[in-house]
Amino acid sequence: MGKDAPSPPPAPDYAGAAVAQGAANIESSRATAKLSNPNMYTPYGTQLVSYDGDVPTVRQTLTPTAQKTLEAQQGVQLSLANLGQLGANTAADVLNKPFSFGGPAVQTSLDLSGIAKMPVNAGTTGQEAIMSRLDPSLARQRTSTETNLINQGLRPGTEAYNNAAKLLGEQENDARTQAVLQGINLDMGANAQGFNQAVQSGQFGNVAQQQALAQAIQQRQMPLNEITALMSGSQIQNPQFAAYSGTNVAPPPIAQAVQAKGIFDTNAYNQQVAQQNAQQSGLFSLGGAALGNAKEIGTMFSDRRLKSNIVRIGTHPIGVGIYEYDIFGGRQIGVMAQELMEVMPEAVHQHPSGYLMVDYGRL
Repeated sequence: MGKDAPSPPPAPDYAGAAVAQGAANIESSRATAKLSNPNMYTPYGTQLVSYDGDVPTVRQTLTPTAQKTLEAQQGVQLSLANLGQLGANTAADVLNKPFSFGGPAVQTSLDLSGIAKMPVNAGTTGQEAIMSRLDPSLARQRTSTETNLINQGLRPGTEAYNNAAKLLGEQENDARTQAVLQGINLDMGANAQGFNQAVQSGQFGNVAQQQALAQAIQQRQMPLNEITALMSGSQIQNPQFAAYSGTNVAPPPIAQAVQAKGIFDTNAYNQQVAQQNAQQSGLFSLGGAALGNAKEIGTMFSDRRLKSNIVRIGTHPIGVGIYEYDIFGGRQIGVMAQELMEVMPEAVHQHPSGYLMVDYGRL
């Protein structure tokens, strides 16, 4: 590529930009912290924020009334805490002793001694009470019936007498049967009533036992409940100020900058190689054409932009320099078209490619 070919633009200073970005991040974070934490003046007091470098200090000052209120609440809390300590000692004494219940025991059996017994033989219990009144009545009725039969002229052994006696016996049996059934019902009712009374007595005992157990548990838990009530009954209410709001500083993107610099350099190199290859290919084509033209008409490319490794070796009689230089892959000697245009412009021609050619036949 020629000496005067345009150079690619310089690469951006990615590392410097990253460092500058890091510094900007720090300043931005500082400004954000200061804007996010203004001084506050409230009915409870003031909150002032100051900075020693990047270290913030928050000072909260209560008004005289708020300060007295806080001290009063702290005094109450301290008194309650002392009472709670006394309650804790009492609770410790209670809990150090195993729980012991001295109340009535649970009723697991029934006292059936007072329940009316069921009759061993049908009617022997209830029937006795009934028959004690029924038997005299049956005896009087039999005597009256027998007297009436005799007065009517009926004697024992006769058919009429025997029929009347049989009827009387059946009536007596029916009366006794009714007495038996009534006695059984009375015995069963008395037995059921006595059993129910025994059950109620057992239930009453169990209820009393549960009540006594609940009282004993309540007495054991009472010290703990008192401590809980003392510690939770009055909590200190501190005046509320806004909390300090910090901010994070983003690190400078140095790694990204290095990576971007590498990508830029690689792209610039590839572009330069491609440009150089294209120019060399075009110049070699122009060189071939120039050599052909030189042989025919003595005109050759002599544009400074196409030459490299230029060394001045003399001066032409018309006043322009004579140089040795590399062009189109070879070392040649000639003049510079740009200098010749100043003294002999008719000997300089412009090729359609834009480069200048010299008619050496005129020299």
